Amino acid sequence: MSDGGRLLWIVGVFATATLGLLAGIWIGGEIESDIHWDVLAKADLPAECWQKIGAEGERMLREIEGGGALAPAQTQ
Repeated sequence: MSDGGRLLWIVGVFATATLGLLAGIWIGGEIESDIHWDVLAKADLPAECWQKIGAEGERMLREIEGGGALAPAQTQ
């Protein structure tokens, strides 16, 4: 096998390993997210709590997307 062929195999192996690592991280995050949603669903929270969770989630999303830091959702 020539040096070019060997280099191609090495690059291919590292690229495949990197893609596998990223896929594993993604899948692990999805599983963890599902677990958190299952816990919240089984907690039987009242509608007021779900509204607060939704409002805070939207606020955080706007902040992440670059809308600037907003005041925390008001609690009553």
